[in-house]
Amino acid sequence: MARLSRREFLLGVAATAVAGVARPALAADGGGITPERHEIVVPDLDPAHDGLRVAQLSDLHVGAMTPVERIRAGIEEANRFRPDLVVLTGDYLSHDRAGVALMREQLGGLEAPTLATLGNHDRWVDPRGAGAALEDLGYGFLENENTTLTLRHAPFTVIGIDDLWTYSADPPRAMKGAPAGSRLYLAHVPATADILANWGKPMLVLSGHTHGGQVNVPLLTPAIRWMIREPYMGGLYRVETVQLYVNRGVGNVGLGLRINAPPEVALLTLRAGVASPPREPSRDGLGRGAASVEPRPSVREDDARKSDQERVASIFYSP
Repeated sequence: MARLSRREFLLGVAATAVAGVARPALAADGGGITPERHEIVVPDLDPAHDGLRVAQLSDLHVGAMTPVERIRAGIEEANRFRPDLVVLTGDYLSHDRAGVALMREQLGGLEAPTLATLGNHDRWVDPRGAGAALEDLGYGFLENENTTLTLRHAPFTVIGIDDLWTYSADPPRAMKGAPAGSRLYLAHVPATADILANWGKPMLVLSGHTHGGQVNVPLLTPAIRWMIREPYMGGLYRVETVQLYVNRGVGNVGLGLRINAPPEVALLTLRAGVASPPREPSRDGLGRGAASVEPRPSVREDDARKSDQERVASIFYSP
């Protein structure tokens, strides 16, 4: 029997609410993909990497609910950017091990060096199969580990942190032996940034997981976000010294549609220098329109952050 997460159940509730009041909205976002271009200033970036291009794809969710045309459009858009590096931040699978074969069929063709981490669905369904499929496609697979590439004639380290939801994340292990200098962190679940903030060092973390809400309904979606303790929906955030970019992803899960959460490929240009505060994504989590600095979390969001910190700390430091 397919595993239905609490988030997927709540997505169904949201979609039912939309169907009852605004049926035309069910067709929103179509099958296309939105390129999201951002320049991000990264402290400690080697000057040789100023202007480095990174394409990020996330939450591809191969299978019946995600059109293969959309997946291929995302890959083509990433290649069109002519990136120095492509990163994949988890959730290639959905509920079925047959998705491993679909990964091999649908996810090939990325032309730049490509590194990947796993997400919660990959962990639930077939982590070994997903990792093997990525490697068969010629992509590097980071499982709480790091690797250093030579990009633009200088070392560039990518640190891949495993999935937080399935208690697979181990940041100390992932960072062990990583050299100083240009670094990029990959972590499927955005709340991993709350853990990394404990190190007190500037970092850039790329994540996914949220689908930008996938089904965004006024009043209802914010309530769901509170229920699932997910303060980060999409766009660029600051979490103390950590810059966090949350990708809305490409695929669908739970429901074969998106509403007010267009699928994206992130096209990021890294800049050397001192980071300025990221702009706050809009309250719908799509990263549009708002220009103020991300506010201090509410008491409830701060409690959720502490809860996640305690949860991961219990994994690392329990006797």
